[in-house]
Amino acid sequence: MKCTRREFLGTSTKVAASALLGSAILGKGSVEAQVDSTKKSDGVTPEVVPMRTLGRTNLKISMMSVGTSRTNENTIRYAIKRGINFIHTSPTYIMGWSIRKVAKAIKGQRDKVILGLKVTWDWDRDDKLVKSLDSLGTDYVDIVFFPIHNDPEQVASPEVKSTFDRWKKQGRVRFLGLTTHGGMKECMQAALKTGWYDCLMPAYQIHQREQYLDLFKECEEKRIGIVAMKTKISPAKPELTSLFFQDRSVKAICRTISSLKALTGYIEAFKRNVPSKDASRIIQRESLASVGRCTMCGTCTLNCPSGLAVNDMVRCVDYYVDTMDDFEVGKENYLAIDRRAGADHCEQCGMCENACPNNVAIRHYVRRSKEMFS
Repeated sequence: MKCTRREFLGTSTKVAASALLGSAILGKGSVEAQVDSTKKSDGVTPEVVPMRTLGRTNLKISMMSVGTSRTNENTIRYAIKRGINFIHTSPTYIMGWSIRKVAKAIKGQRDKVILGLKVTWDWDRDDKLVKSLDSLGTDYVDIVFFPIHNDPEQVASPEVKSTFDRWKKQGRVRFLGLTTHGGMKECMQAALKTGWYDCLMPAYQIHQREQYLDLFKECEEKRIGIVAMKTKISPAKPELTSLFFQDRSVKAICRTISSLKALTGYIEAFKRNVPSKDASRIIQRESLASVGRCTMCGTCTLNCPSGLAVNDMVRCVDYYVDTMDDFEVGKENYLAIDRRAGADHCEQCGMCENACPNNVAIRHYVRRSKEMFS
C-alpha cells in the first residue's frame, strides 16, 4: 500500500521517537523492553508490578506506589502504564506544584488509579478538601490520610471519625487512612484500637521488623492494609524491596519517584527474590547501618523540655538530605515547621540525645538543619 511523503515522515518520526524513549528508559535488550514488545491488542502494556489487596477496602493496589513530593507528570503516566496504580499526594507538596502535576498525569484515566490525599488543613475546612479535589480534577479520593505523629490520643480523637464520616457522606472520600512518622507504633496501636482506620502508612525500615511483628499480625487479622513509607529503599539496593513483603500485612511501599530511570530501577527490584538464607544477613546489615541514624521513632520530640519539633528537624537532614539526596524537599519540610518549635529555640540541653534509643547525634542534626535551611 502506497503512502504520501507526509504520512511516511510522520510515521518514521513516531517510530524513531519511540525507539529513543524505549532505549533511554529501559536499556537495549532489557527484560522491560521485551515486556514492552508483548503489548495487548488494545495497546496497553501488561502489568509488571504485582498487586495485593489493601485489607478490608478490597482495593487491588500495586505493591509499589508513587509518592509525589518530587515528581512530574511524565513519570506518573509511565508508572500507571507499568501497572502502578496507587498515587499519594498533598496540596502542600512543593507549594501545590505536585498536586497539579498529578492532575495532568491522571487526566482521562482516573479509573485506572487509586488516589490517596493527605489532609494538611484544619479539619473543619470542607472547602479546602473541595479545593484539593478541584486541583486533582476529580470528585473524590479513594483514601484520605490524616497525618498524626507522636500523639496516639489525637489518632483516637472523635473529631477524626466525625470529619471522615462527614466527607464520606458528601461522597468525597471512600476510606480512612493514617500517616505517621513519629511514635509510629503507638499511633498505629491507637488506630487499630479504634476500628475506624482502613489503611495505615507508617515510616518503616526493614531493620525494625522485629519490633512490628505483633502489629503486623494484628493488622492482618483485622484486615487493615499497611503502606510503608520512608523505607530508605533505592535502586542501588534492589534486594531490600522484596524483604518488606515477607509480611502479608504490608501491601505496598510508597516512594517518591522523581525520574523515569528511578522508576525503572524500582520495577526491576520486584524481580529480585532474596533467598531466606540471605534475608537475615541483609536485615542485620541494615540494622548495623542504622546505628546513629534517625528511625523517626519520635522519642526525641517527646523528651524535649521546650516542646520543639526535634524529630522533624532531624528528619529534614538525616532522611531527606543525607539519605535521599533531596535538599529541596528537606528544605520544604523544614520551612513547614512552626517557628515556635524550630531550631532557633533549641537550647542544646541534650535531653533529646539522652533519650534517643539509637544514639543519634541529635544536636548536630538540629544545628545542621538551621545552617542549611534557615
